[in-house]
Amino acid sequence: MLMNTILGPEFNRFAEAIESFKDLPVTALNDAEVISFDFFDTLFTRPLADPEDAFDILGKQLGIDNFKTKRQSAQSEAFRQMSASGKKEITIAGIYAAFTHDTQAAEQMANAEYQLELNLIEPNGIIFELFKHLKEAGKKVIVTSDMYLPARFFEQALEKHGVTGVTVFSSCDENATKRDSGELFDIIARKLNVSPDQILHVGDNEVSDVIRPREKGLLAYHYCSHYLSTICKGLPLSLSFAQGMLKSHEGYHDLQAYKSLGFTYGGAASLGFLKWIKAQTATHQIDHVFFLSRDGYIMQKMVERGDVGDFPDSTYFYGSRTALTLAIINDQNFMQFIPFLLSGAEGLQPREVIERIGVVPPAPEIMASFGLSAETALTPELFPLMTNFLYAWRWQILLVCRKNRRGLFAYIQKLGIKPGEKIALVDVGWSGTTQEAFYHAVKQFIDIDIHGYYFCLANTAEKLRRKTFLQMHAMYEADNADISLIDQIYENRVAIELFFSAPHDSIIGYDAVTSAPVGDQGRGLKRDLSQSISDICDGAMLFAENYNALSKRLNIELTPHELTLSMLALVQNKKWQDYSAITGISNFDAWGSSRLKSLCVEDYLIS
Repeated sequence: MLMNTILGPEFNRFAEAIESFKDLPVTALNDAEVISFDFFDTLFTRPLADPEDAFDILGKQLGIDNFKTKRQSAQSEAFRQMSASGKKEITIAGIYAAFTHDTQAAEQMANAEYQLELNLIEPNGIIFELFKHLKEAGKKVIVTSDMYLPARFFEQALEKHGVTGVTVFSSCDENATKRDSGELFDIIARKLNVSPDQILHVGDNEVSDVIRPREKGLLAYHYCSHYLSTICKGLPLSLSFAQGMLKSHEGYHDLQAYKSLGFTYGGAASLGFLKWIKAQTATHQIDHVFFLSRDGYIMQKMVERGDVGDFPDSTYFYGSRTALTLAIINDQNFMQFIPFLLSGAEGLQPREVIERIGVVPPAPEIMASFGLSAETALTPELFPLMTNFLYAWRWQILLVCRKNRRGLFAYIQKLGIKPGEKIALVDVGWSGTTQEAFYHAVKQFIDIDIHGYYFCLANTAEKLRRKTFLQMHAMYEADNADISLIDQIYENRVAIELFFSAPHDSIIGYDAVTSAPVGDQGRGLKRDLSQSISDICDGAMLFAENYNALSKRLNIELTPHELTLSMLALVQNKKWQDYSAITGISNFDAWGSSRLKSLCVEDYLIS
């Protein structure tokens, strides 16, 4: 009966769990009289990359600066006192008795850590389901843990998730450990009156969960978890949360996958930037927020889902430097914008220079009459010839500019924007080019107060010039951050832009009648780029959902800047280059894409 219950067809759903225990035969589960599970990082996990990051959370809750270092010192002192007294394990009470850095009562801090751990831990998916199945099938399952927390902690944790009646062996209660000599396993065998070879133990630590129990005559198998690659020390708390929460989501375990990258980096950066924007809108009394395409796609979706609570009226605004600049160009200022039309044109075919602004190129023989070959890449030496062509072809270009101007006017009217309103234009960065284009384009037909909100404003001459007449505010700029950090962010800007993108074409204009946006697919784009961006967005949205739930559960809220530290960690020392999923993206920017070449992220940074 028991054999059929454990090994029958219904047991197939635990195949993945069984495979995660190295070399474990399924029959061993059936034959063992007692099955022992390690608790932390086997049966239960914490949504953290490093378990000791819990001390950072606790420090925030207690309002104690540098709490992690103080807590680590107290644990070291507790071990010293343990050895001096001849004991073999510390207790949580002993740790806080050694906590001499603060006047708060030791009992109060110990209770706070106890409750935090209860709130942090989460069942480890299919492993926990296997544990429950074995118990329900009548197997004797126990929990064995090397920990300074008492058995009652583990009992409460199990009860919280619907499991009762499980015997727990905690090293602090038994004054014996798994890790040192394996004495805890002797105690288990003696107290349960079971021969060691009838006990099967599984856990994630190769020494304490495999070598030591085997030395004591137990069957023992190593739990090789799928999230081992996410374990890392010294991460910002937002990144620790992200990498820790990855454990709970199928399909997100590969850190080279776009949805995992979106979850790990894009979600925290977008949520942090959005929370900063919300605070700015209150300060500036903003009436309407325009999240520029494609940078604001994820943030608008977060607003619509209610991820940051009440928020001003907002719109995902289909606009870009290209679309807005074209709306400014007319027959009187055309020559002034030749440099814009030629920007980034080196390496493009001559026809591509006008294709990327929505203008149909002329026949090859017309281009040839200006000394331009349709198949020859442009070089700086050819720019004078290209300038002559653009001027001669200006009436066709101006038709598109006029269409964009009419379409933009209709678009602003459709959004219900009224004269005198305060509008926030959200852009990732870097020098305010799009804000200036928006400012000049819309002032042709409506007077509104425009504020630009940026993730980062770089240390460029153009930014300084624009700041003399535009209202520009950034999370990171020279006024509020170290200049070397600003330079580092700007140097790696293309990698950051990848996480603030959208799964649709670049916007290059508007339909004059319907005001619908006109997109540019680019030339030579990879077919899977849209799906890659979509995966990044999905991952970012899932992070925000999980983070908000965890934040509520732990009663902790990271500041906007703390949330964005995950993105800064990605760009520091060009960490993003470790991810082939990022470095392998080509022709990310339609403006510079060409049939003649394929640009990867690194190429954009070099140019």
